[in-house]
Parts: sequence; C-alpha cells; structure tokens
Amino acid sequence: MERSIVLAALAALLAVGTANAQSDDFGIWGEANVEKRINQNLTIDGGVEFRSRDNAGEADRWSVGAGVTYKLTDWLKASAGYTLIDDHRHKVNNSGKKYADFWGLRHRFSVGLTASKSFGRLSLSLRERWQYTYRPEASAQRYYVATGALADSGFEHVYSGKGKNVWRNRLQAKYKVSKMWRPYLSVESNVSHGLEKMRYAAGTEIRLSKQHWLDAKYMYQTTPNDDDDEGNRHIIGVGYTFKF
Repeated sequence: MERSIVLAALAALLAVGTANAQSDDFGIWGEANVEKRINQNLTIDGGVEFRSRDNAGEADRWSVGAGVTYKLTDWLKASAGYTLIDDHRHKVNNSGKKYADFWGLRHRFSVGLTASKSFGRLSLSLRERWQYTYRPEASAQRYYVATGALADSGFEHVYSGKGKNVWRNRLQAKYKVSKMWRPYLSVESNVSHGLEKMRYAAGTEIRLSKQHWLDAKYMYQTTPNDDDDEGNRHIIGVGYTFKF
C-alpha cells in the first residue's frame, strides 16, 4: 500500500514536470556529507556538492559547506550553516543568447528552524530557513552574436557585488517502510521579492547501515521570478552521508 502511494505521487510529479518538457532543462545533483553527533542534542555536519545543467552536459556549480544543528525540544530543531559556492554563471540577453559565461564565488549563510511530528511510521516536518547570499564583484569577458554564433566582444564587463535574502519553506512527509527504506515527498518555496522558485521532490532515504546512508530523488523545479537564469529544471539527485 505504502509503495503504491509513493509510486502514484511520483507519477503525478512526472506529469507536472512534462507539461512544459520542451523548454525545461535537466540536471544531475550529487553530494557527499559527513555528520557527527556531539551529544544528545548537538550535531555538526559538512559536505560537498556538484550540480550540472544543460541536459547534464555542463557543470553548473560546486560547493562546500558546514553546519550545526541543535535539538531544542523533542519536536523542534535549530540550525545554522555556511556554504562556499563556485558558480558557473551565464548571463543571457533578450534573444536567449549568452553574453557572458564565467565562474564566480558566492558566500551563503543560513539559519533555520525545523518542526516535526510522528504519527506511527509517518513523520511530517516543516522547515523554515532564512539564507543570505553574497556575490563578490567579478569581471568577465563579454560576447555578442555574429552570424548566428557567439563572438568575443574584446572587452570585459564588471559585475558589481551584491547580497540577496531568501526565505525558504519546505514541507515534507516521510514514511518508514522498513529499517532500510524511508520514502518521502516534499514541496519547497523560495521567496525573495515575490515567489522565485518552487521545488517538488519524491525520493527515498536508504539506510545501508548505522553509519552509511544514501538518498535518491527526482525533483522538478519551477522558477516564476528567479534572477539566476536557472529556468525550469528536472533534477535527479543522489547523496551519500557518513554518520559517526
């Protein structure tokens, strides 16, 4: 019964995702993490992540981060973290042609609260997270469209440094099918100056042992008002966590 529900939900996500499939991108996200429980309430973690875009044919970003989580009560946790992002940025003009393509760093700080409640094998959680991202000033070679192809413009453009605040809200339902399998569904919104992104995910945690965990998911991202030129995207995500 539980597996049928998860499969039906995944099919619904795929149906939503394929509605505009011709204009959507596809990417693969992979991550590796370590997690250390200091005591009954305090946990620290760190990890690296890679993302691709353009139908998984081009690197999108690398990142490395660290964080801390503290259990305030049986149902409420507080967290804080920092992530250094090396971002492959491509600026696009109104005709859809790239006019800059370069790598640039971003510094991201976040704090959040996660409330959770269990109903037997089913658990529901709501995560509220504020994040601040700062892009330092960067210069990049500009391009122009010539005879249908991009050509070097011969000059650089300086992109000013800027900061951005985003409020992220994620609702998740997870079901413990067995000691090994924990399928889940989630929906997340990113809000800055209006709604920027929505992410719908279906996946499962896989407990290989007490120390080794895997996570596999399909996610569909929509970008109603995003300024990072990401666009709508189908994503396959795979993660590994070592807990000690």
